[in-house]
Amino acid sequence: MFQAAGRYLPALPSGLRNAKFIRYEIPDTTLFALAGTTFNLLNGTTGPGLLALPLAFARCGWLMGSLLLLLTFVFNHVSLLYLLKACLATREHSYIGLSVRTGKQIAALVDWASLIFFFGSCVSYLVIIGDTFNILTAAVGDVSGGEGSLYHGGIAMHFSFLALGMLVVFTVCCLLPLSMLRSMDSLQITSGIAMICILYAIGVIVCVSPATAGPDLPTDVSRASENGGSRERIATPAVTFSSETLLALPTMAFCFASQSLFPPALETLHQPATYHHLQSVVDVTMYLTFGLHLIVGLAGALRYGDATAANILDNLPPTTSVMVARLAIVLAFAFTFPMMIFLCRMHIQSIMARMDAAPQQTDAPAPVAPREFHHRLVSALLVGLSLLCGVLFPNIDAIFGLLGGTTAVVISFIAPAVFWDEFVGYMYPWSHPRKLMSKALIAFALVIACLALPGLAIDILGGLYATAWWVPMSSGVGLQHWSGGIDTHASIGVMTDDGQVIVDAHAAKHLHHHSHGM
Repeated sequence: MFQAAGRYLPALPSGLRNAKFIRYEIPDTTLFALAGTTFNLLNGTTGPGLLALPLAFARCGWLMGSLLLLLTFVFNHVSLLYLLKACLATREHSYIGLSVRTGKQIAALVDWASLIFFFGSCVSYLVIIGDTFNILTAAVGDVSGGEGSLYHGGIAMHFSFLALGMLVVFTVCCLLPLSMLRSMDSLQITSGIAMICILYAIGVIVCVSPATAGPDLPTDVSRASENGGSRERIATPAVTFSSETLLALPTMAFCFASQSLFPPALETLHQPATYHHLQSVVDVTMYLTFGLHLIVGLAGALRYGDATAANILDNLPPTTSVMVARLAIVLAFAFTFPMMIFLCRMHIQSIMARMDAAPQQTDAPAPVAPREFHHRLVSALLVGLSLLCGVLFPNIDAIFGLLGGTTAVVISFIAPAVFWDEFVGYMYPWSHPRKLMSKALIAFALVIACLALPGLAIDILGGLYATAWWVPMSSGVGLQHWSGGIDTHASIGVMTDDGQVIVDAHAAKHLHHHSHGM
């Protein structure tokens, strides 16, 4: 078996291939080992996008949302299989190795897309963690009678001052030291803990009913009925066609953008004799991932309708189980955040190595010495910049949409199709179904980007237009002619003495979503 697999080992210099120190790693194909690998992969495929999926379902309807999620899942599953076939043909076990073999342009595209995607994931982690601290400080303020921006986030600042301080301390004292680790092997044991936390949060999202909420429920459902009682929650229809329907696709693409985690995790099984075990692990992981996302999406959208929040946890009542679920998410993301920083560093090193290799290929008299990679400095910069971006842009809906419509489609669909076509597809004629499917993957990625990004850009710019610090208004006329402006609801806009309109960006954003869906 291992003699046949020997040809899939990386190429070695002459005379070294038969050296005594070359050892074959015997793959562990026991049920316990395969289940552990599946569990670790499942931890990577159920990320923060899970919390935003109910809003995507509410935008397009529960039936259409299920069909779009199924379509996205099918294309992601096919692209993952194409990626693993390319890895098997090239004896590479990473996106970086495959992209280097493909060409400089593809290598640059994959590195930058992966870097931006993983960095954006870090930002979303910090925003969700900060929202949990916001809930905690608001609860403390309600108990102690404290008011103002010290305990409650407001218009000018998403996080309260106490929540921001807690987020900074948590990042510096917990996330930064973990992100300094040079290897993620020491964090492998935490993947099980993180997965248990995520499963508990999923159980709370599915099982906790909004009927248990009291009059002080700080959710969109309560706000909709308390703001003058002018509107009630509208149930999610089966199918909805509106300008916001296309915004669901980028979020779904973000949820399944985990292909780069599979090749290194399945390296020991990536041999012809054990490929059927690898196939089983991949299938079980993807099916479980799809099932968990479908359950959360349907449960959130059907329960909260058009009042579904960007983070489904914001719709839940402030009970003990919900608060424990929020803290469980914080714990899970605390273990996953360093892995995202590790992947960012890996792609930064790849970019720097390619930049250093370019001068050495010229006719220079002496090769340029490779630059030193400052591990701690780069890690600190990545953590600090992600914290800064999370504070300045705390809109996870926009983050997931931008990443899903740009970098996620590159990682999930374009790169695997290009790799397969380069290393495997040349053996098939252009009319072969597998060859056509590789083209369909690229076409699906372009459809998501071209159809979703314009609507997402309008949605983001509309939210910025309704924010006082972005555009100081001399009068309320401009916003009165905008469908999500101050004329939609009197309680979200206030005229100051100097004629400026101060608008609650969160309320305007919420009503802007509903005006497009009705």
